Amino acid sequence: MTDTAGRGHDELAGATARWVVVLFALGVVLQRFAVPTTDVALLIPVVLLWCGHGVRKGLLTVDRGRTALWLAAFGATALTILAQARFVPGSTASITSWGLFLVVWAPFVLRVVDARSSTYLLMLRGVARVGLWLAVGCVAMTGSQLLGQRYTDWFADVVPPALQLPGFVITYPVAYGSELYRANAWIGLEPSFVSAQLGLALLAGAYTGLSAARLSLLLLALACTVSGSGFALMAVGLLVVLAHPLRAVFVRYLPLVGVTLVAAASTDVGTVLLERVTEFQSSGSSTSLRAIEPYSYLWPVWVEDSRNVLLGLGPGSAQDLVSGTRILGLLVPSPAKVFFEYGLLAGAVLAAFLLACYVGGPSRGFSLSLLLSLWLIQPGTTTLLAVLPLMVFVTLWSPRPGLVVELQPALLSRRARSSPRPGRPYSSRPPGALAGGRT
Repeated sequence: MTDTAGRGHDELAGATARWVVVLFALGVVLQRFAVPTTDVALLIPVVLLWCGHGVRKGLLTVDRGRTALWLAAFGATALTILAQARFVPGSTASITSWGLFLVVWAPFVLRVVDARSSTYLLMLRGVARVGLWLAVGCVAMTGSQLLGQRYTDWFADVVPPALQLPGFVITYPVAYGSELYRANAWIGLEPSFVSAQLGLALLAGAYTGLSAARLSLLLLALACTVSGSGFALMAVGLLVVLAHPLRAVFVRYLPLVGVTLVAAASTDVGTVLLERVTEFQSSGSSTSLRAIEPYSYLWPVWVEDSRNVLLGLGPGSAQDLVSGTRILGLLVPSPAKVFFEYGLLAGAVLAAFLLACYVGGPSRGFSLSLLLSLWLIQPGTTTLLAVLPLMVFVTLWSPRPGLVVELQPALLSRRARSSPRPGRPYSSRPPGALAGGRT
C-alpha cells in the first residue's frame, strides 16, 4: 500500500514539474508570435489553454485567497471606470487595456496541487535545461556575427508577418555604430526578455547543482544579450542566498564568478555591461527610462487634480501619455500604471492582488528578484511574457507547504544534483508534507 502511494506521489511530482517546465518553454518559444492578423500575443490564449489542461489533469487547483483578490480587483476597477467617466475631466478608458490586464493575471489564481520542495527542485532542473538550449541559440547568434556573417532576422524571414507580434525592439547593436547585434537567439522578443529568461535559468541551475561548465554557457549567453535584466535577477537571487544556510552549497561557484568577472572586464561586451550597472544615473539610459524618468511625466498630471489621485485617469491613459512624449524607450513602471490609471482607491485593491502573487512562494531568492525586477526594472503588467516567470517560479507554488528552499541546504546538496528519471521526485513525501518532516 505504501509503495503504491509512493509511486502515485512520484508520478504526480513528475507530471507537475513537466507541466510547469513546458509553461516556461512556451514563453521562450512563442514570445514573438501573435494571434493571426492581430496585435495580441499568441502566448495569451496558449497559456490559458495550457492552464485549462493542467486543471483537467488534476495538476492545478484554484487558490481561494488569490481568486477573491482578483474578483475584488475586477469589481473595483470596473466601478472606477464608470466613476472616471462621470467625475474625472479628461479621463480616457481603454476597455481593451483593462480587459487585457485582467486576462493576463487571471491564471495567477491557480496553484499546483503538489507544491513540495522536492517537486519544485525537479521543476528547476527542467527550467535550467530549457535555458541551456536558449543559451546555445544566443551564443550561436553572436558567434556567427563574430565569424563574419551579417546579422539576419531569420524569424522574420520564415514566419509570415501576420503571425509576428509588433511593437517591440527585437534587437539592436551592442553600441552605437557597432555591426554586432545583441543576441536574442533569433526567437526573442527583445534582448532584455531573453536576458531575464537566461538569468532565471542560471539561478535555477545554481539552486540545483548544475555543473560549472553548463553555468558558464548560461553566463556566456547572458553576456551575448548585452542586457542587464538577467544579471540583475541573478544578482538579487544570489544575495538572498548569501543570507541563508544555502550559501554553503553555492561556495563551489565562487571561482566561476571570479573568472567571469575578470573575463567580462577585459572585453568590449563586458565593458558595455559594466557601464549599464550605473547607467540609472544617466538621463536617457535604458534603466532611467524604465524606472525613473516616467514618473517625471506622469506625476505632475496625476497630482494636478484630487480626482485624478483618488480615481485615476483610466486604463491605458499612462501609456498614452508616455507614448505622446515620443521618447524612444520610455516605459510605464508597474506602480505608476496601477495608481495613475486606477487611482488610490481601486489601485490599492489591484496592488493588493498583484503583491499577493509574490507571497508564500518556495524560494525567497526568486520571489524577491522578480518583485524588484517587475516593479522597478522590467515594467510590463499587461505583457504576459514579462510576468510569466512570476507564475512559474513563485505564484503557482504558493502557499508552500514547508520551509523555503534556502533554509534546506541538505535537501539541495544531497538530492538536487542527482538525475532522476522523468516523473521521479527527490522525495516520496506526500503532497502537503513539510520539508522538515512535520505535517
